[in-house]
Amino acid sequence: MIRNLSPLRTGALALMAALTLAAPAAASAPATTAPLPAATTFAMTPVGSDGAMLLHGIPGQVLRGAIRVRNLTRHPITIILQAADIDSAANGNADYQTTKPSQTGRWLALSTGSLQLAPSATQTAAFTVTIPAGTTGASHYAGIVALDAAEVATAAARTGAKRKTFTFYRVNRQALPITIRLPGPLTRSLTLQFAKLIVEPVGASIELGLLPGGTQLIQSARVNLRVLHGSRIVYRYSSALGQLFPAARLTYHIPWPGRPAPGSYQVKGTIHPHGAPTVIINRTVTFTDAKAAQLKRETPPSATTPASSLPSWVPIALGLAIALLISLSLAVYKLARRPAKKLA
Repeated sequence: MIRNLSPLRTGALALMAALTLAAPAAASAPATTAPLPAATTFAMTPVGSDGAMLLHGIPGQVLRGAIRVRNLTRHPITIILQAADIDSAANGNADYQTTKPSQTGRWLALSTGSLQLAPSATQTAAFTVTIPAGTTGASHYAGIVALDAAEVATAAARTGAKRKTFTFYRVNRQALPITIRLPGPLTRSLTLQFAKLIVEPVGASIELGLLPGGTQLIQSARVNLRVLHGSRIVYRYSSALGQLFPAARLTYHIPWPGRPAPGSYQVKGTIHPHGAPTVIINRTVTFTDAKAAQLKRETPPSATTPASSLPSWVPIALGLAIALLISLSLAVYKLARRPAKKLA
């Protein structure tokens, strides 16, 4: 006597068999885990001030000050101290340059280049600022940068190793700005030197050449512009800039959404620097055929739906499994509808 299986059970068995056949073995891939951010190991503050340091002097004078560094850990640490120039960063704000200071940073001399701190201990380090004779301008800017020597050594050791991948390492870098104020009027200004449409590996962008002037830094600025092709607005842009330091040129990049078509574009808008006259933007930029070809070479193709990581045979096996399931279900259905035969 033959026992018939129910359509539901037969279909389930067929599906399980088909999926077992089609499922690929899990491929073992090396997992990369980003290191946890390092906790801040020290704190640096100026002596006699709650924030940024402001020193008043005259050309030829030597000014004196001190900083305080505290160990926030329960183990000994070594702190590296460096004098720095201050320039305008790519997005505004302060960019501390410690490699061979050639501006106001060279006026600064630290009493020591490092501090050995016991657990939870605090030490001070003195510094002097020698203002060159004949210096003009009301405000000049320098900085003191501090780093944990252990973090620097760890990053340097790992960077030297030969690897096929790259890793970001966090190094706590604290800085204190120093403003040296000389007699004279405090003024601010900002000049737009150029505007052009350039090609980079990340895509096309509008490049604005900005030159802060005057005798005092600009605390902030607001950029508002629109890009037109003929009378059609291609896109609008609005953003904020941070601090802009006198005579510190800034090349500001505004990313272009998508790929520009060859042709000429009008860049119109304003820059509103805090405490300085508004800068009017009305420039023409050109995107040539040569730049279009360069952009095509240097940038990756447009984002598309990522290809499946499954082997090529898996979709075929799944299709056959589905077809087999349908055939078996249909056969069982017909078998269940057939009249039962009487046995002698």
